[in-house]
Amino acid sequence: MLSEFCNQLYDALRSRIIHVIHLETLAELVTILKIEMVEEHVKNSARELATFETVCTQMLEDVQERLVYRTQVYIRDEILRYNPSPGDVAYPEKLEMMQKIAQSLKEQRKGRRPSQSSTDSSSNEVFFETIVGTDIPVLSSASTLSPRDGQTSSASPADLHGMWYPTVRRTLVCLSKLFRCLDRNIFQGLSQETLTMCVQSLIKASDLIIKRKTSSDGRLFLIKHLLILREQIAPFSVDFAVKEMVLDFSKLKEAAMKFLTQRSKFLSLHRDNAFLEFLLQGTLQVKESFIDSKREVDKQLKQSCESYISDISTQLCGNIQQYLQKAQVILKMNDENNNTNIQKVSLRLQPFAKPDVLHEIIIENYNYLKKHLPDILKTMNLYLANRDTEQILFKPIKISLLISMATTK
Repeated sequence: MLSEFCNQLYDALRSRIIHVIHLETLAELVTILKIEMVEEHVKNSARELATFETVCTQMLEDVQERLVYRTQVYIRDEILRYNPSPGDVAYPEKLEMMQKIAQSLKEQRKGRRPSQSSTDSSSNEVFFETIVGTDIPVLSSASTLSPRDGQTSSASPADLHGMWYPTVRRTLVCLSKLFRCLDRNIFQGLSQETLTMCVQSLIKASDLIIKRKTSSDGRLFLIKHLLILREQIAPFSVDFAVKEMVLDFSKLKEAAMKFLTQRSKFLSLHRDNAFLEFLLQGTLQVKESFIDSKREVDKQLKQSCESYISDISTQLCGNIQQYLQKAQVILKMNDENNNTNIQKVSLRLQPFAKPDVLHEIIIENYNYLKKHLPDILKTMNLYLANRDTEQILFKPIKISLLISMATTK
């Protein structure tokens, strides 16, 4: 009787489960079935509830399967194919606006009396925003903008949850839900796919920002969000890598083409028989490939940093680099003519290398540095808001600048 009742219960609930589309609901169902039903309720009376345990296990597997499917749909539609609004790529205006708000709140708190500031409830306000297509909430607190008296805020506008690019928020919240609901191997495969699509969406947003503002804004946006991704996925004690098996048809294709071009040898009775060669050489090959999303994040982060360093170095010492390139052409030409009777070309006699011209280039570059370097450092601080990261990123720029200056001597 219990078996019949459990089967009817399973049939009734399964028809509802397969129509659930919200990740939050599916994740909660997994938690209820796995922890509250199987681990807590059924295990206490394993013999009496064996049939019910079987039904719960089947239902749990159905919910997990549905969760995996809806996750794949979600990361495809809401992460990879996410179409940013103008406000999503309004950088650096968003950060500047939040910085002004934070500064204004800080000044207001300084002007208040201690009794008023201690009873001010606005610093404890909590706001929730829901990710489109799910019931997953993202928490944001006003206290990060207005720290208590005597404390300094460690959170910059770029570090607030609400200021993260939407696909980054969705990726991290999605992974946090899946981590508790799925088996390790299944989670690793889904997380790898999710991270890959998130990085692609960030690259797309970075390109839009570059078109809208400057290359520096786009690079720094990408660097900051890749750093956020790398930091936030660290607590997941899993490998974001999957092994893929791929069928290689290249040898089969070559053998088929060779088979068709050797029609005269189709029925030959020696070892050059075309049909026999096709059977021996036209075999499918199985190749293994490993895809590691963590490494892809690090690789993309490295490329973005190198691009930013190159852009800023060229911007800060562009005139000097142009002079050095022209000088290198003359010096290389003289080196090639060392073993010939051709007279060497004097670098000093070149119009672009005269002392007064070179002096003018250096003065012009110095004035440009003096004017624009503070703005560059300010922009780095606005996006990255981490002194150590800023120093690491600026050090190669500084070295490149010093080398260019020293080479002109």
